[in-house]
Amino acid sequence: MTFCFKEFVAVMKASYRAIRFSSVLCFTSATLVGAILTGSRLDLGIIWLLLFSVSSTSFAFIINDLSDAELDRSAGILRNSVSTGELSYGRCILLALSFLLVSLASLPFLNFQNQLIGLLGIFLYFTYSWGLRAKARPILDILYHGLGLAILATMGYLGYSTFNFACLLLASLVFLLSATSQVLQEIRDYETDIKKVKTTVTLLGKRLSLIICLAFLSLASTIFCLLLFYAVLPLEILLLSPLAYFIVAPLIRTIRNEKYQDNMLREIKKARLIFIGALLAFLISYRFI
Repeated sequence: MTFCFKEFVAVMKASYRAIRFSSVLCFTSATLVGAILTGSRLDLGIIWLLLFSVSSTSFAFIINDLSDAELDRSAGILRNSVSTGELSYGRCILLALSFLLVSLASLPFLNFQNQLIGLLGIFLYFTYSWGLRAKARPILDILYHGLGLAILATMGYLGYSTFNFACLLLASLVFLLSATSQVLQEIRDYETDIKKVKTTVTLLGKRLSLIICLAFLSLASTIFCLLLFYAVLPLEILLLSPLAYFIVAPLIRTIRNEKYQDNMLREIKKARLIFIGALLAFLISYRFI
């Protein structure tokens, strides 16, 4: 009994790592932000939208770990619970299928537009890691990652409004932020990837990739200003703008001196979670309180 309980706890911990809760939270928040920015009153439909976001992105992260297991094991990388043996292939596949079924089961409760977009999202999540394996194809890896998050923001918006210029701007902003995140992760994995995998960063090099990140963030800032101009975002949101420093500063430090690279992604991830939390708290309080 004790042994079974310990094994169960170990499996749960490994499953939690495979799901990557902080990243799922980031992806799901895009759906919620998209819905809030329509200015409409949210109803129970938001539950189905969020359920799809959580389950589909969990599915995506789990099958990504499955596809990377052998590469991570050979490189001695211990962040993948499948490569470390904490989660067996069989259990990981079962976990992925469970989240896939939940994703598909939630689709009938969404409007027709979001059903089609949701199916496209699942297709992108699968072919990112398997089949086409876009994650190992330069340029496609960035496009896929950007679209994966932009789709969820779009679904949130379309759940309570129609496609318009504001929705396009929001999707573009989220795309650029997600693409930046992908480039940063590829920079982190550069030493491992350059030996066995082709990515945008292994093609361009780390320094040029960091400069591209700054370019993406500059474009994102321009789109942010347009969202303010068209009153999609309230002007009061500028109170959160100082938080951008904690994302941009590590990038600039690393461009100037590569010795900061190891801490860069860690610092940006912490800043991202703080920013997402502050953004959601602000939007919810501004729209509904």
